[in-house]
Amino acid sequence: MTQVELAEKIKREHVGKWIGIKKGDVVAVSETHEDLYRELKKKCVDGVYVFYSPTENEKKYSFLF
Repeated sequence: MTQVELAEKIKREHVGKWIGIKKGDVVAVSETHEDLYRELKKKCVDGVYVFYSPTENEKKYSFLF
């Protein structure tokens, strides 16, 4: 599975959430960007790729994502 395919799969699993992945593994998922960073800091995880999975309604404004 490519990185793009993996990211799309993870987005489908966590719609409307902020997601942190590292080396292909989901290390944190949260409702807000701030909570995600707080969780990563608490876990002492760095080098994480962070992104948001927009809802269908939010995708109407694709320029934001």
